[in-house]
Amino acid sequence: MALDRANIRKLLELLNAELRQTGIAGELYLVGGAVMCIVFNARESTKDLDAFFEPMEAVREAARRVAIGHDFPEDWLNDAVKGFLSEKGDYKSFLELSNLKVMTASAEYLLAMKCLAMRLGAEFHDEADIRYLIRYLNIDKYQVALDTISRYYPLELIPQKTLYALEEILGGPS
Repeated sequence: MALDRANIRKLLELLNAELRQTGIAGELYLVGGAVMCIVFNARESTKDLDAFFEPMEAVREAARRVAIGHDFPEDWLNDAVKGFLSEKGDYKSFLELSNLKVMTASAEYLLAMKCLAMRLGAEFHDEADIRYLIRYLNIDKYQVALDTISRYYPLELIPQKTLYALEEILGGPS
């Protein structure tokens, strides 16, 4: 099931309601396709919400109850992205509900994450997202892209295929 802006908003409100019923205050840090949809309007939908969240088990259980009670996929909230997070990552406040505070990755951080994770293939949107974020951030030089990425990750962690793609998009090192 593709999650569009309306479904994402509904899921966040349902998650807030579940947390409110249990008296828990949660924090959700969104990255990936959900941010591309709800912050940048760069695409219509995403397959899940990539995020990390606190308190982890309470939010995970509340998300499971939302899925079961409202006919959403059980993995609509996915924290597998934890392996790609940078301790230098930065977030902006997006939504504050009674029991849920939602933050979204900044454009620069999201670009760096997309470059680190760059998956190829029709089912993935990483290259299109990278192209969008480069335009959004007005990056027009390869070195500026590398400087942006290196604020979050050592460049040696960035896959060679990503560097080639950045060269293609931006016209190569200069």
